[in-house]
Parts: sequence; structure tokens; C-alpha cells
Amino acid sequence: MAYSIENMENTDTVYMVMTDRFFDGDPTNNGTPGAEYQPGNLHFYQGGDWAGLRRKLPYIKALGFSAVWMSPPQDNELYSRTGDEAGYHGYYTRDFNSPNPHFGTAEELQALLCEAERLGIKMILDVQLNHTADYLAYPSQQYDPPEYRPAPPFDNPSWYHNTPNIWNFADPQEAQNYSLGGLDDLAQENPACWQALLDAYWKPETGAGWFSYGFSASRLDAVVEIPPEYLERFEKHTGKHSFGEAFTGSAEENATFQQYIWGMLDYPLYFQLHNALCRGEDWGGVSRLLQKDGLYRDPCCLFTFLDNHDRARFLTNCADNVSLLHLALALLYALRGIPVVYYGTEQHMAGDFRFTEQMLNDTNREMMPAFSSENRTAALLRRLNGIRRDLAAIFAQGTQREMYFRPGDSVYAFRRDAVDGRYSLCIFNKSAAAQTRTVFTGEPGRVEYVDLLDTRQHYVSDGGELTLFLPAYAAILLSPEAAGEYVPALPEKTRIVIHYDTGFGNRLTIRGDTAPLRWDFGQRCENKNADTWVFETERPKDGELQFKVLLNDAVWERGEDHRAAVGRETHIFPSFW
Repeated sequence: MAYSIENMENTDTVYMVMTDRFFDGDPTNNGTPGAEYQPGNLHFYQGGDWAGLRRKLPYIKALGFSAVWMSPPQDNELYSRTGDEAGYHGYYTRDFNSPNPHFGTAEELQALLCEAERLGIKMILDVQLNHTADYLAYPSQQYDPPEYRPAPPFDNPSWYHNTPNIWNFADPQEAQNYSLGGLDDLAQENPACWQALLDAYWKPETGAGWFSYGFSASRLDAVVEIPPEYLERFEKHTGKHSFGEAFTGSAEENATFQQYIWGMLDYPLYFQLHNALCRGEDWGGVSRLLQKDGLYRDPCCLFTFLDNHDRARFLTNCADNVSLLHLALALLYALRGIPVVYYGTEQHMAGDFRFTEQMLNDTNREMMPAFSSENRTAALLRRLNGIRRDLAAIFAQGTQREMYFRPGDSVYAFRRDAVDGRYSLCIFNKSAAAQTRTVFTGEPGRVEYVDLLDTRQHYVSDGGELTLFLPAYAAILLSPEAAGEYVPALPEKTRIVIHYDTGFGNRLTIRGDTAPLRWDFGQRCENKNADTWVFETERPKDGELQFKVLLNDAVWERGEDHRAAVGRETHIFPSFW
């Protein structure tokens, strides 16, 4: 494949993959068992590779995604300096010019990109312009031991700032010149260093570099730590759209980077969505943030997400509420911006429920458990990707205006308008209770609507108002025009009803063998009355749950493990004494 002439656009939708955690297509490149390759220990390699990703591209295509953001491809240092983590993630660069042998060969990477092109999938290159692995132990200017060093030409200590770790990220001088978590900070202002970085990614005079494989865009890591003029130079050099990562909740700060590159990850929106959907706040933070969209050169080129490799999974943060996940996904696709879905969301991957909103690499980067396309979440994603593709003028490129917001209210509504006059009215109820609301439509006459997420549902507005009954966790995308027929599958919940009077101040938890249950940590049960507790879950799994109940997550019930049929209601009467 020659250098790709295809560029990413704001009409695309993105599936984010951690290569090592997706699918093992070639066990011969896994590495040394018990060393860097330790299945089950998520600090080390798990076996995923480019051959595996290539085999699963049809699965991603079937979900409706048009782009894949994959892990950095370059060779990484085998371990961190402390030895407690392998470079499976791609951010411990050792050699900018060679492929990571744990992911495969250059030929296998080429085969992956060729297959993606055949399927009409754009591939996004994850780019590191800020650092290598941690080789220079500050304040030393020498490699110690001498063999512990990056590959040429980056084995030159003068190419690095060799400074202490960043403490004040708000100070540009410190952020751009100090080390990020001990990783050696590249001196972009050094002409030789900068040219070597450019050549590694794209060398037009020879047709070499990572972009020669056919990547259509780049994600730029840690842009706060890089002088912004170099971001602009990189994008112009490659001729491909770039989007950056700035870990900030400030729209003002995030918007400054879009002066230099095409797009940005929308971390400010991420934080506000998390507050509204997972922390019980109202929609005020979301509303106020969206009113700042004028700060951006183009808010339609912001990359929106619910979670990623650096944040706890959404189902962890929302206590495994699959219905709320579905609302959140519909909201993500209805809002301005380019949706990014983290791998395994459609398989209800949830990480570790003991932790929320922490950068825990051993809980949010699990191995992909299955590739089922039949569960409700996968079906919803197919529908959302189809809506965004068929109504791109509205949802990918249209303007956005708020239609309903009240402080403290669980209901929020906005409208998306295309330049050709087409539009959609989007209404969301994040409450566990049904609601009835009257929202403004912006259309003075009588209008008939269909819900794009359940085309059986039709509504009529008159005089610019529409009164709606909103079920719990409802997401409704109204359009005067249908985009094909779609009827959502009914949820199938496993419900365990526990009959036991705990007495005042006590609680029941449940442990088991099937996600979201674990044997080493108890999930809370909901207290319905004095002697009734309930645990519910919705999971894409058949068969049985094996479990036990604990008092205060400390005292195990007596007797054998319980078994419950998935998708059914089971009543139990535990004994603890």
C-alpha cells in the first residue's frame, strides 16, 4: 500500500483498540512466558497483535465503525525502569523506526492496513512526539547501564531535556520541558531530534515512515507537554488530520490546541458527562460546557468518548447500569463531535468495580472477552453508527442548540440542525423513574416525528411544543424522516432476590463467578424492605451464575454455592449462623 490519500473526516466514527488486549492472532509473537508475557496479569503482555486485529476487522465493520484507533506500532522497551510493567501499551518507545515484535512484523502491519482499506476502514496512528521510555535517570546525563538506551538515532542524551517530573501542568515551561511520569522528554527544539521524529513518521523523499503503511489520521499523545507550534508542523508534514490529547476539564485550554491541529479529544465534555450520568449531578455542567463551543475552531471535530484506556470504564463508574450505558451511547452519538467507543463496550466490559475514575491500567485494559454481535449493546451501536452515517448532515456536521434544561431536572433536550433544513430533536431522561415533560421543538406548525431509536414510536407536535412520556433512562432521537426500521431488543436481566433481615445498619453483598461478580469483591445489593434485598445485572452471557451472599461483605453465608439461570429471577433464603 502506498501512502494513503484518504483523510479522516468528522463524518467518521471511531473504535478504539488496545492491540495487545484485543485478539491473539499469532501466538508465536507473544514473548517469553512468565516474563513480559503473563496472561491474566494486566501489567504485562496478553498476546493481542496485528494478525488478530486483522482477523477481527470484519467484526468492527459489522458494528458500523468507519475508523479504528490502534495502539502505537513502534518497538517499546520491554519493561518500565522499575520492572513492574511491560511496554504492551506502546508508550515506552525504544525504537521509533521499528515495529513492536510482540505485535508482529512490518509485513503483518501492512497486511492489516491493506485489509482495512479493502473493508473501507480508516486506520488512526497513535503518535508519540513527547517522550521515549525512561532511560536517563535524572539528573544523570549518562545511560546506566550503557546498554539500557533507546535505539539510534535517539540514543543521544543531548536530544532530551533531562529534567525532573512535571509537578505544575499549568506552567507551560514546566509542562513542555519536564518529564512526564519519568519518561525521557524529547527536545523538539533540537533540529536533529525534530527531524528524526518527522522522518520516523513520514519521509516523503523516500516514502518511508509509519504513514507509508496507509494511515489516514493521527492521534497525538500528551499535547500539553509539546510546544504547540510543533503539533502544527507535524500535521502539515504528514498531510493528515491530527487530533490531540490534553487531560483538562477546561474548554478554554482545550480550544487553544485546535488553533494548531484539526481536532481534540473532548476531555471537558467527558468530565461533565461523567458528573451528570455517574455522579448524580444535573445537566448544568453539560449545558454550560456546550455553550462554550464557540471557543473552538470547529466543535464538530472534537472526539467525544465515555471512557478510554486512561479512565475507568463507564460501566464501572455507573455501577453496571446497562440501561444508562445505552442512554450515554445515544447521547454521545447525538452530540456534536466524533464518537469514540472503547473496545469491549459492546461486550459490557466493566473493569474492576472496587475502583472508579482512576488511571488503573490493571482494571480498564482487560482482554477482549468475546465478539458477539447479537447482544443489545452491539445492536444499538450498529443502529447509532447507521443513523450517523445516513444523517451525517445533521449529526456529524449540523449545529446544536439547547431546547430544554432546568436546574435539578433529570431531562435534557437539544436540537441538531443541518444546513439543508433537516433536523433532529434529541431528548434524554437520566432518571430511574419515568418522567413527562413538554419541550420546545423550534417548529411553529404541526409536525409528525418518528423516534430513530424505536421506529414504532411516533409523536406529533403543535405550536412549537411537544409533550412526551419518557421512560426510565430514555433516549429519544426524533426526526420528521425515518432512517430505516429499528426496534430495540428488550433487556434480559438476571435478578436475584435475597430474603434476609440484616438488622439496622447492615448490608448484603454478592460475590460470584460471572461478570460483574467476582469472588474477591462483593457487589452491593439493593435494600427493598426490611427482609428483601435485590441484585440485578444484564450481561451478554448464557448459562448459569454461581454465587454466594455476604453480610457486610465480610461474613459468608453458610452452605453450598447458589446457581441461578441467566435472564431469570431467583429467590434465596441465606443463613449466616
